[in-house]
Amino acid sequence: MAEATAQIWLVTGASRGLGLDIARAALKAGHKVIACYRNRSRNPSTFDEIEALGGVWLQIDVVGENAESQVQSVIAQYGRIDVLVNNAGYPIMGSIEHTGVDLIDGIFRTNFLGTVRTIQAALPSMRARRSGTIVNIGSSTAVNPTPGLGIYSATKAAVEGLTEALQKEIAPFNIRALVIHPGMMSTEILNPDGTGIQLTLDDAYKGTPVEMTYGGMFNAEYLSTAADPAIVAQRIVDIVDGTGIMAGRDLGFLIHLGRDTGGCVEARAEQYAGLVNDSKDVWESVYPQP
Repeated sequence: MAEATAQIWLVTGASRGLGLDIARAALKAGHKVIACYRNRSRNPSTFDEIEALGGVWLQIDVVGENAESQVQSVIAQYGRIDVLVNNAGYPIMGSIEHTGVDLIDGIFRTNFLGTVRTIQAALPSMRARRSGTIVNIGSSTAVNPTPGLGIYSATKAAVEGLTEALQKEIAPFNIRALVIHPGMMSTEILNPDGTGIQLTLDDAYKGTPVEMTYGGMFNAEYLSTAADPAIVAQRIVDIVDGTGIMAGRDLGFLIHLGRDTGGCVEARAEQYAGLVNDSKDVWESVYPQP
């Protein structure tokens, strides 16, 4: 198995959930990790754990006015950021109709604009060194948008589109951009008391797919099929480092982790194959006929 060269990782949203597991996995792989948090009062024992592994904590709010300068301060202190992991984010559960514009603005500021801001802060240094990796954490809902999670799905689809364009823009500078779409994981996102926002289900949507999502997210049978976030985190480290199952492999910029996400990809592939077979005459019909 190939051994990875020690790198400096900056991981946003690292105080809990997948971000915490990514910080753990990167540290155990021998990397230097700057783990970012917004609120230190949550899970104080995890701060001691990460520090015992050699990690360093940094308070960053990706929607705060100082987000860019805080990322740049890491570069000034350590000389570089080799791997930027944009994990900070949260879901909103509720119908699109009943999700207020203020809530939509807030989730896009965190899940999408927060990602853009840290990228813009880190890229000049990476480009100057012609080296670096940017990892944006997406979701299976970007592949298969979910009723009841429509706004969250939209933020993650936006992250995928951003990453694909970014990958094309920065490839000439020897910088990678990756988007990881994990499927369902047994993290606090699946806990009614977790990190997301759950709106009251409007009576109009009872008995619809939106209510099915409400019930399914916290169903014991559903939760029993969730992936282990520690293994997902290890796979992300393998992808960045080219180690483990990823040794000698390149899956491109878009990577799916989880049986449910893989199923979404297969279904989407069939859908597009059908479009090619059934719709070509339609897309060709918009030109003047000879």
